[in-house]
Amino acid sequence: MEGDDVTLSCQTKTPSNLPAAFIKDGVFIGSEPKITLHHVTSSDEGFYKCNISGHGESPSSWISVSGRPPVAPPTSSKAPPPASNPLQVVFTVMRRLLVFCPYLISTLLFVSLCQHRSQG
Repeated sequence: MEGDDVTLSCQTKTPSNLPAAFIKDGVFIGSEPKITLHHVTSSDEGFYKCNISGHGESPSSWISVSGRPPVAPPTSSKAPPPASNPLQVVFTVMRRLLVFCPYLISTLLFVSLCQHRSQG
């Protein structure tokens, strides 16, 4: 992950603490038993290999660096502010009327039907 430290090591078949020549994309980057890439970024991506004198060279390995996932902003317990866009206000009123009107009409019809039955 971007910003992490990455430690590269080069090992022989028999345990040893021999220094290794570390190479990134064909360019020598250091000679140590282990090498640490601090706070990696996308510029650290590439093919890495190592060479221990008298033991040979490793195959190249690709290292990729991925970005950190975005941090979510803190959630607020407050209600969102009311819509101030006139089009949003009109849409909200129309939506509420569309939901409310069928209930109002059915209630009025039910009351009218009950009154009609009680009279006749």
